[in-house]
Amino acid sequence: MGFLWQRYGRWGWLLLLLVLADLALLLVSQTQQAETGFGLLAYLLFDLMLVLPLWLLLGQLERSKQQLQEMATLTTQLDALMQQAHLPLSQSDSLSAKLTLLQQNQQAQVRREQEIRHLVRVQGLIDHDLAIGNRIYFESKLQHYLNDPQEPASGALFLIQVSHPEMYLEVPLQVQRLAGCAELLTQLSAHMPQTVLARIADNDLAVLLPGLAQKDAEIMGDRMASILSRSSYFADYLDFDVLHIGYVIYQQGQGSYQLMAEADMALKTAQLQGPNAAYGFYPSHKPKIKGSVWWRTELTNALKEQRLILTFQPVFSWEQHDVIQHEVLVRLQSSEGDKLNAAVFLPMAANCGLTQAIDQYVLLKAAKLCQLENFGANRCSVNLAVETLLSNEWRLWLSEMLAQGQVNARQFAFEVDEYHLQKNYRKLKPVLSQLQQQGFALIIDHVGLSIDPCPYLDDLQVEAIKLHPSVVRHLDQQLEQQLFVRGLISCHTNKGVRVIATGVETLKEWQVLQKLGVSGAQGYYFSQPLARIIPQDQPH
Repeated sequence: MGFLWQRYGRWGWLLLLLVLADLALLLVSQTQQAETGFGLLAYLLFDLMLVLPLWLLLGQLERSKQQLQEMATLTTQLDALMQQAHLPLSQSDSLSAKLTLLQQNQQAQVRREQEIRHLVRVQGLIDHDLAIGNRIYFESKLQHYLNDPQEPASGALFLIQVSHPEMYLEVPLQVQRLAGCAELLTQLSAHMPQTVLARIADNDLAVLLPGLAQKDAEIMGDRMASILSRSSYFADYLDFDVLHIGYVIYQQGQGSYQLMAEADMALKTAQLQGPNAAYGFYPSHKPKIKGSVWWRTELTNALKEQRLILTFQPVFSWEQHDVIQHEVLVRLQSSEGDKLNAAVFLPMAANCGLTQAIDQYVLLKAAKLCQLENFGANRCSVNLAVETLLSNEWRLWLSEMLAQGQVNARQFAFEVDEYHLQKNYRKLKPVLSQLQQQGFALIIDHVGLSIDPCPYLDDLQVEAIKLHPSVVRHLDQQLEQQLFVRGLISCHTNKGVRVIATGVETLKEWQVLQKLGVSGAQGYYFSQPLARIIPQDQPH
């Protein structure tokens, strides 16, 4: 009886009384209907007609009770989520209304994260009138290209000064003309991926073109002067003399102050030359110049003779005090006895169509070294060119290497330059997704040079990003750069993406980076590129 009351309450007692009544009626009428047995069958049918609907009703009531309990639990959970999100809570709101409100709040948070991610990338480094880099941005990039041996050994710096003869000219129109010049300069230099464009004064723009030769600089200066001065942005000018350009060819090792002074002198000289003039200064000595035929022969023979030398630069974690991975670096042992950095010969390889062959050579040789050393959990990161990634032939080759066991995907991460990823994102996205499915990790390299928004964080499973060395250089002296790096770290760590600093050369830089929250770092402060891989469990 206790069971009936506990499970069915008053319905259980009613069922019990009905059964007792049937038994009493059966006993009374048993003697009267004994001969035919019809009375017993009638009562059984009568009981079935009464008990079956009652039993179904009791089951329905039990299910309704469970549903109400589940609804109450769900409502409690939704109320808790709304309180955590600091949303207005009202007991009169329906369940669907609460779900809709939570969904809208989540969508708003995602949009705000995207906006914050974009803002922190440009805060302190962008000229908000023209949406290009400012003087701080430009000087940090100039320092990098003048001092980093991995970058081209020479290049050109252009200063463009726009004149405003109309003293009454409104500021918006001045900005409009400068913005037009910036757009044309971007188009003129679009074929050079390392271009740095910035506004360094009210009427002055600067363009840095690493790797540009002297002859090409002369052509570029004349084109800039001609195209900019004849553009529609100056159609209503009262004077035909609208701008002047000064440029200088630089060599690595020069000081930035000296170089800017030389460019300014070239600009002043151009102003003396006449309207819309361009004038340049050149170094007293010229670097050795090799033609495309020499480079094709040199690189082809280097692949055959295995004159591409691999070194490994370790990446250290300040939390684990351990080596977390190695970046594979490649140098060319030339036939003339020189050891050339990748920044020197890879552009030549691209011109000769040998980039894919070099990338295959580097990956396969690194895989063999990893297998020979038998380091197991150690991992290497390899830089891949966009041309290689977009090659169907290379992807088929990689699949074959994986199938044959010559390449172990778990031992490699692929590094992709952020500039090229943004420029070719629609084509690269499915390729990178396929590589991740095969087991390769993805690292975005040279982050911080671009101030454009980055869609890849929302679409790809990026394991880490690497800050460009120019962002790290003299970070302890640059509060604006620290704000920029802090914003990058905040946005990426919220997405579960590690931030690694590259080009660290001093203890002060490393101390600031640790305070800002980077996951790891590499550079000459920690180690020169090594001939062998450091075991992962070996402490620094």
